[in-house]
This record gives sequence, C-alpha cells and structure tokens, in this order.
Amino acid sequence: MQGEAERIEVAEALYAITLGAAYTLHMDDEVGSIETGKWADFAVLEEDPTDVPPDALKDVPVWGTVTAGRTYAAVDQ
Repeated sequence: MQGEAERIEVAEALYAITLGAAYTLHMDDEVGSIETGKWADFAVLEEDPTDVPPDALKDVPVWGTVTAGRTYAAVDQ
C-alpha cells in the first residue's frame, strides 16, 4: 500500500494536532489540552477516533464545536 511506511498511529496524530501543535506554537500553556485555565475550544466528534479503522477516520462526522464555552452544532452541508 502506498505510503504505509509513513503512517503514524491515531494517538500520535491526535497529539500532533492538539498539544503537539500548541507546543510548536509556544501556546501549550493556553491551548492544546482540556485543563483548568486553558481555552476550552474543541471539536466534538460523533465517533471515537481511536475506535475507527484508520482508513475511515476521514469519514468521522463532526457533531459540533465548543468555542469560548459556547456549543455550536455542525451544520449539514
């Protein structure tokens, strides 16, 4: 399979797009994980990405987002 040797595990990918990205931007004290004192901005998925086959991750629906403590449901397109 093309690119198989370049794949990373789901847990590694989730870290890379959350706390890893925040660390790279020197913002890990403000964002990147859900902790007291940090911005609570995150997406709510309809399925647990750790329970989905890797090839199906791109198809996991987004239920909505939470931004600045407010919940926003995703709009069907």
